[in-house]
Amino acid sequence: MNDQKPNEPVSQATPRLSVVVPTYRGGDLLRLTLRSLSRQEFPAAGAEIIVVDDGSPEFDPSDLPALCDPLRLNVIQFPNNRGRAGARNAGIKASSGDIVIFLDDDMTVPVDFLTAHDRFHRHHPGEVAIGNIRFADSVEPSEMTRYAESRGVQRYSSGEPVPFKCFVTGNSSVERQHLLNVGLFDEAFSEYGGEDLELGYRLHLDGRPFRFAGGAISHHHRGRSFDEMCELMYTYGSRSLTHVVTKHEELNELLRLDFLSRSPFSPRRIFLRLALMPLVHHAVRAFVRRRLDHRVPYLCFDYLWWYNRTRGFLAATRGAE
Repeated sequence: MNDQKPNEPVSQATPRLSVVVPTYRGGDLLRLTLRSLSRQEFPAAGAEIIVVDDGSPEFDPSDLPALCDPLRLNVIQFPNNRGRAGARNAGIKASSGDIVIFLDDDMTVPVDFLTAHDRFHRHHPGEVAIGNIRFADSVEPSEMTRYAESRGVQRYSSGEPVPFKCFVTGNSSVERQHLLNVGLFDEAFSEYGGEDLELGYRLHLDGRPFRFAGGAISHHHRGRSFDEMCELMYTYGSRSLTHVVTKHEELNELLRLDFLSRSPFSPRRIFLRLALMPLVHHAVRAFVRRRLDHRVPYLCFDYLWWYNRTRGFLAATRGAE
């Protein structure tokens, strides 16, 4: 752990902060991300950027160093797609900073972004910072964006401790040594979702507290449609969730899968089995689709994401029911 005081200058020898940006077909949005990082108020010698291209066809990094100037840039290229867990691990291994910041390739950040993460770790050594992800002005506000901005750490006040389940790697930071201590991301996760939850759980077991770093803001420039989110939740359930609960059976309750092992006469099992009926799902989905331009009870989104995730899980583990 770097033991500099908050107001002391950053050492010129090695950077304190390493920003790991995994990318796949990042294109213009990746370039916007890097430009925003280049404008930071944080001392340039104190930070580095590591871009890990996850097998993008025809990826050309030749213009990226100029976009990052004055920050140091390290580009790693995979010949084939390995998934975001593998890409982030490569970035961590190549990093030299005390603190690793994870940032997605479709986000831009204000000029105090690095300072906010640095300040968090000086005030909360040994803890995990979960940043404040908001949608950019380029994404049209909708019920979907309002719902997304009300979940996870957004339910808490800035600076407040939060559960490990809130850990997301679109905007977060961890001391590098703690990542090494728990074994980095599990590269068996190659599809959407699961790798951040699973790593967050291992950091939790290692004794790392989690806290909302509300001042570390990033702006998300890519929105997903309602149908895309339903499909992603099904993919999460069928491709990633099975691996999570195989490794950590104790997470079944957190993931609302514990009803599957309860007595057939358990009220919770009966209720959730009814909720998994296609007729119920179709009715709720049709209602939400009609209301997307108006107001939708957020419980409906909660249900639909759970339904698709759970149906995917069931299809992968013992066949669709």
